[in-house]
Amino acid sequence: MLSVEEARQRMLATIPILPSEKREILECTGYVLAEVLPATENIPPFDNSAMDGYAVRAADVKNASEKNPAVLSVVETIAAGYAPTKQVAAGQASRIMTGAMMPEGADAVVMQEVTQQDADEVKIFESIDTAGNVRFTGESVAEGQQVMGKGKHLRPPEVSMLASLNCAKATVHRKPTVAIVSTGDELTPLGEPLEPGKIRDSNRYGLYAQVEEAGGIPIDMGIAPDDEAETERIFRAALAKADALITSGGVSVGEHDVVKTVLAKLGEINFWRVAMKPGKPQAYGIADGKPIFGLPGNPVSSLVVFELFVRPALLKMAGHTNLFRPTFKAVLAESVTNRDGRVNYMRAILKVSDGEITAQTTGPQGSGILHSLVLANGLITIPTATTLQVGEKVDAQFLF
Repeated sequence: MLSVEEARQRMLATIPILPSEKREILECTGYVLAEVLPATENIPPFDNSAMDGYAVRAADVKNASEKNPAVLSVVETIAAGYAPTKQVAAGQASRIMTGAMMPEGADAVVMQEVTQQDADEVKIFESIDTAGNVRFTGESVAEGQQVMGKGKHLRPPEVSMLASLNCAKATVHRKPTVAIVSTGDELTPLGEPLEPGKIRDSNRYGLYAQVEEAGGIPIDMGIAPDDEAETERIFRAALAKADALITSGGVSVGEHDVVKTVLAKLGEINFWRVAMKPGKPQAYGIADGKPIFGLPGNPVSSLVVFELFVRPALLKMAGHTNLFRPTFKAVLAESVTNRDGRVNYMRAILKVSDGEITAQTTGPQGSGILHSLVLANGLITIPTATTLQVGEKVDAQFLF
């Protein structure tokens, strides 16, 4: 069997990064930047006030206090969006609003709360240091500075920065379109009665949600029956529509080999046995440059394999460079045993308390017990042939 790390690295080494495209700024959220963006102008473009108050010469209010206020004459009021028209000389001040341009001569801003204006004079009750409450030209970003580079995930702050850079469009990597197919005659669509021996098709919906959560664009291709010709037709149609294909079911030993046979026809497919629980049987390969992921049919196995293998692959396709969820140490709230020769990814409830993260399993951990994932907010990694006691630490990661 392959180790999880070995299988994952083999897979990721073959995953293509999708081409780039130009997108309007309001359509960029969640995409990954495919270009370097330098600043073509200073941000802010001029010295401005960080608050409402009075633009002054710091030397004029050096000894100001409640008992001995500095009294200055107010020469004008400067609103945001307008340029000052007068210079501040010794003994003078300008009323100024947040974001308004600093007038010549002034080198600090006294906040409004420590002042009192009476007609054309203002009393200042506190001193202020030079440069106090002033935001300087280029303080956020200097002209010519590289602000964002390739691989930057565009969240709301980055979209706001695009606007600050006067960038109405950005070059980003495409998000992968991902076709999803469930396989097997035992599957019953939603809304239909369950006949003897049949089960609900839950994997397709869970995988659809996981693709969305990973930033991909899912395409529902329905259920493929245990018929070779029809399965091949559905798989080929799926590949024609999408950048990647995910199937669930039909890749473990002893099952009908329709899925295996069809996958082998599509391209270079490896049928792996990975030393992990749940999710030992897997298939992975490339057809026409497009990744194909054959996941197990058990619902927990399917969702966990997606999390550990397919999610980082889709992130790479979309141009991300940070492919894995953060891992950390968690303290066990119960003893756990792994008698298997495979690493066990147990579903767990992770809680943060007093700066420490504790882990409690969600009960029975069978690969068909989907409720064990519904209750969980994370996975804990239990090494092979190991018993760990309460208080010992394990590797953990949050899910979803």
